[in-house]
Amino acid sequence: MTATLTIDDAGQICLPESLKRVFGVEPGVRLRAEVTAHRIEIVKDIPVVTAGELENGVLVLPKLGIKMDAAAAIRADRDEQAERALSR
Repeated sequence: MTATLTIDDAGQICLPESLKRVFGVEPGVRLRAEVTAHRIEIVKDIPVVTAGELENGVLVLPKLGIKMDAAAAIRADRDEQAERALSR
């Protein structure tokens, strides 16, 4: 998915509703900008889980409170990779 973003006078970026829906962004979700020479990637700042507990021999990780549609995320990632491959 590709979206055009605009920076306002305060230097803030407003994400379009369609991008928020696909990305699973809600108010309060932390994002991180990964910057390279010619690219800025905005990614969810997902905390690193360093603890868990075993329940009946299964590792159970603590809930992070992040709602996510895994199927939509996988489709979006696959579509993005296909688009990048076609643009080369």
